[in-house]
Amino acid sequence: MKTITRNTGENRVKDIFKTLVSQTTPNGFEYLVYDFIPQALQDSYGNRYVIIGEGPQQHLFTCHLDTYPEYDIEGIVRSHIVNIIDEGDIIRTDGTSILGADDKAGMTIMLSMIHAGVPGIYGFFLAEERGLNGSAFAAKDKQWRDIMRDVKVVISFDRKGTSSIITHQRKIRTCSDEFARTLQSAFAGSGLHLELDPEGFATDSLSFFKENQSLECTNISVGFWDQHTCCEYQDIAYLEQLSRATISMKWPIP
Repeated sequence: MKTITRNTGENRVKDIFKTLVSQTTPNGFEYLVYDFIPQALQDSYGNRYVIIGEGPQQHLFTCHLDTYPEYDIEGIVRSHIVNIIDEGDIIRTDGTSILGADDKAGMTIMLSMIHAGVPGIYGFFLAEERGLNGSAFAAKDKQWRDIMRDVKVVISFDRKGTSSIITHQRKIRTCSDEFARTLQSAFAGSGLHLELDPEGFATDSLSFFKENQSLECTNISVGFWDQHTCCEYQDIAYLEQLSRATISMKWPIP
C-alpha cells in the first residue's frame, strides 16, 4: 500500500487537494490522512478535532475523512491509488476509481482555514459514508458536549456543486432562512455568491441538529460533482474561491 507523503511546501489549495485525493480513504483507512491535520486531538471513537482561537468558540466546522467505499473483486473494501487527471480548473480521475473529492474538498477548505488561523472548532469525522457514524458518536459524547458548550452554528463543507447553502437535510429544516441569508451575505462580501437550498442530503451537521435543535446546522457547496462514481470531478477554481472567502470572512458569523 502506498503511503501518502505530507506536502510541506506552499499552502496552496490545488496542491493540498491533489495530495489528499491521491489515494482513497474508505472507512478503516482514514489513518492515511491523519498526519495532515495540525495539532489534532482525538476522541474515543477516533474522530479528530482542532480548536483555533482563545475563549468561547461559536462555530463547529466539519468534514469527513472517509471516502465512499470501493470494493475489490472479493467484495472487500479497499483503498485505491487514484490516477489523477489535471485539466487546469477541473480535477478528475482516469475513470478507474472515484476521486474522493467527497469529502477531501471539505478537508482542503478546513486545513486552509486552520493554516490561516480562522477561529473555530474543526471536526474531522470518521465513517460519514457509513451512516454519519463518527459525528453521531460525537453528538452524543460528553467530551464533545464540553468542547461545544458555546457552539451555536455547525457548518459542514460537504455539498456537491458551487451554489448551495443548505437549509434542510432529508426534508428536515436544520438551518433558519435568517441565518442562511446572514451567511449568504457574508460570503457575498467576500466575492462568493451562494443560494439557499432546501434539498440537502444528510451530512455530519445533521447529527448535531438531531441532538440539539437550537443549533444552526448547514452545509456548503465545495465544488465536487458526480460523487460516489468513477466520473467524479472537482472544480478547483471554485474551491480556491471558497478558500479565499472563508479565510477573508469575519468569524464568528452572527
